[in-house]
Amino acid sequence: MKTALQFITWPVIAGVLFAVALFQYQQITELSTAQQQLREDLAAVQTGPQISRDVSYADAVERAAASVVSIHSTIRERIELPPAHELPPVFRELLQDLPSERLWDSLGSGVAVGKDGYVLTALHVIEGAEEIEVHFGDNIHNTVIARAELVGADPETDLALLRIDSQETPRPVTVGSSDSVRVGDTVLAIGYPRRDLMHQKSVSRGIVSALGIPRDGLPIVEYIQTDAAMNYGNSGGALINTEGELIGINSFIYSETGASDGIGFAVPINKAMLVAEQLMEFGEVKPGYLGVITGELLTPETSRDFFGRPDIEGLLVEQVNRSSPAEMAGIRAGDVMAAIDGRQITSVINAIEQINRKPPGQVVDLTLYRDGDYLEVPVELGTGTAQYRTQMSSQ
Repeated sequence: MKTALQFITWPVIAGVLFAVALFQYQQITELSTAQQQLREDLAAVQTGPQISRDVSYADAVERAAASVVSIHSTIRERIELPPAHELPPVFRELLQDLPSERLWDSLGSGVAVGKDGYVLTALHVIEGAEEIEVHFGDNIHNTVIARAELVGADPETDLALLRIDSQETPRPVTVGSSDSVRVGDTVLAIGYPRRDLMHQKSVSRGIVSALGIPRDGLPIVEYIQTDAAMNYGNSGGALINTEGELIGINSFIYSETGASDGIGFAVPINKAMLVAEQLMEFGEVKPGYLGVITGELLTPETSRDFFGRPDIEGLLVEQVNRSSPAEMAGIRAGDVMAAIDGRQITSVINAIEQINRKPPGQVVDLTLYRDGDYLEVPVELGTGTAQYRTQMSSQ
């Protein structure tokens, strides 16, 4: 019996040991295969194409820079002197010898936006100018200096349109769209930043820092704010995207020292080109005018407060100006403007731009919410200045 048990036990033990050894061998083989695959993957990553972290915007600058010009203006400025009778007698004779005006040179930038020598710039660059010169070319061997005349200006947006009086004109820039600009986009500012560098066109890089109206008292323009460095002479220059397309006209900076603090503003090109086109055609800006005053866009909370339901969208009409196109069309305070020509209103600026882009005399179809129903009301636009109530701080 004992012999029989020994005979049976040893084969069983041997089989178990063999099975364990086979299992361990399979695990070792699989682990070795996995390690080999990992080594191959790492090698592929290390030897594969490397993505460069260095980004160059040279192509974008090359596409746009030739369209950016420097503008030199001679401006006559009247000096406001106090009345002689308000000064002590000892200073009255001295006052008589003082000049009542002075001449000074202004430097700024501009952007060629048409094949016929049209240049868009900031109004404050040439306002009051007796003579305007435009310099363009490579600024080294082939600089062209030409006289320019003022075609027209729009004080509301601080924009002016010039026309170069020369057979040779700068290449017009490729115009992009400011409607697609987003906070965080990379942008480039091109211009002539300083008087002591007036022959040196320069480029600075930044991002779109914000979109909107900076504060009360400024024109109703949804400015592009950027931290791309801008200085004195950058006014009127180009703000471009990374494709080299013009998306804004540099307008002004916020600075307590006069130097760049990284807070610059540009007029969006869609607004600027609307101004330029009207100046080309009429010599002045003639935006359409509706004649209502509104607040901010309705929210679910304000919609519920006013109408007892949260789903009314648009701008609440707070006031209708007397004898305005809106009053003539029967629009009332308390109506909600939901759409213009079928296009939904998404902001105050959006509504103003939709109206401004249409000339006086054109009929637009307003979608209004009134007393629980939506109405389609045709309105023939007039001329005037858009107004709206803002809740922004005046600090």
